[in-house]
Amino acid sequence: MRASLVTAAVAGALLGAGAAAQAAPTTLGVEREPTRVAAHNGVVMWSRFNPNAKNYFLMRYVGGDVTRVRVAPRATGPFDIDLGTNSSGATYGVYTRDDGDIYRLNVTTGSELKVAKLSSPTHVERDPTIMRGEIAFVRHSRGYDQLRIGNASSRSRGSRLILQRRALVGAELGPRHIAYVVAAPGPISADGTKHVRIRDLDTGAERQVYSAISDGLNLAGVTRPTYVATPPGFMWARTNQGLDTGNRLVRYTLRGSRLAYAQGSPLLTSTAWAGNQLGAAVASAFESTAFEGGCDDEGVNFCTVQLSGPLAFNLGP
Repeated sequence: MRASLVTAAVAGALLGAGAAAQAAPTTLGVEREPTRVAAHNGVVMWSRFNPNAKNYFLMRYVGGDVTRVRVAPRATGPFDIDLGTNSSGATYGVYTRDDGDIYRLNVTTGSELKVAKLSSPTHVERDPTIMRGEIAFVRHSRGYDQLRIGNASSRSRGSRLILQRRALVGAELGPRHIAYVVAAPGPISADGTKHVRIRDLDTGAERQVYSAISDGLNLAGVTRPTYVATPPGFMWARTNQGLDTGNRLVRYTLRGSRLAYAQGSPLLTSTAWAGNQLGAAVASAFESTAFEGGCDDEGVNFCTVQLSGPLAFNLGP
């Protein structure tokens, strides 16, 4: 495992210039192409590009070791993986394959299984998320992104609709809540406002808890939320492309509806919470919109997967 940063420029990919007191992050991988990171309870997973076959392997970090997961590679971009638990509390992953169907991964054994009950024969699924055996995902239908939920048990009758939006960026399940990001038109074409909303799965009540707004000097981004177990809540990154201020890791605590902030970076493209000691697992890139060619700028590789270590959420917005 590579445990040191590549260059000072890459070191800034996680923390930014204003966080000199924060311990240096640990680099788990230096990647050839942009990737997406998932984490849960000390396990981190992401994709690694194979330049010869032009596809992506699935990688796993646990207990200090980085290994390749022996499942078939994905050809149409990085795995859209999420980590959570099955109904018994074991760590499981979910992702879609090139045909848009949902697969569930036993992280310990490395065995995968297609979730046929949630995979439509006529529609494409994406961005699945798992917690306590429940699986939520996005399905595009008739001009809308549908957020749906179901499970793979023998009693399952498929999925049910939670909500639908025109531009649903991604979602994350917690034990009782689901957080999702929706995009709204703004002054800069499609790069407008990103709203983070949280819904109570028992009552259906939901609230908008955060917004990132683009303007003439700045393109605002929000990464897909990730569940934080202690104290219960969600975390995501706010990125500002254009301005070197306001880049934050944002933590929302369900009890008391509180927002707190740690130093972020405009280079963050994906975030996940690995645990209070390991901190945030983050993926960075120089250009996140391209699967190929989004890492290098003037000979510097900006594509890394890192662990922040313990974070102090003590900054202002």
